[in-house]
Amino acid sequence: MMLYRQLRLAPVRAADASPSQQRLAEERRAREARIRRAAQHPLPASNLVVRPFHAARPVRQLQPPEVWPDYREPAPYDTLEYGAPTARPITAREIIDEVVTKHRISRVELSGSSRRAPVTAARREASWRIRHEVLVNGRQISLPEIARHLGGRDHTTVLYNIRRYQAELEAQALAARQAGAR
Repeated sequence: MMLYRQLRLAPVRAADASPSQQRLAEERRAREARIRRAAQHPLPASNLVVRPFHAARPVRQLQPPEVWPDYREPAPYDTLEYGAPTARPITAREIIDEVVTKHRISRVELSGSSRRAPVTAARREASWRIRHEVLVNGRQISLPEIARHLGGRDHTTVLYNIRRYQAELEAQALAARQAGAR
């Protein structure tokens, strides 16, 4: 019988084979003999009846929390505020309406492409307030979602507006502290 070396696949005589190669050859011969014997004596026919497969009825899935109108995730302990509960959470649309009336511009101008100073200031304030005051399922609203509320802008524009408004608030607070110190 000819065996093959592992890497070169060169034929090797059984007498020159290593003990592990000889053991593998014996196991292979025994396996082939078992297969030949099994082929000569087929298994008897069984009275097993094969029934068609019926899948189990699908389990009704619970809807995700976004679909439940009264679902609220529990707030972390450090954000809990003790006192009278608010009637309902504020929405982005309500904040936009408040900002529009405060700055005396229209919703169309706020969501439009105008770069006039009052309009951009209103956009900055709306972006910051929506990010910090609106919660969706106990979490801050995402930047792309804020961008959709403000006329389909890019989320990086919203991020810039939020950071710039935050800097304006800090500058105002610093000026107020310096004025109070005089």
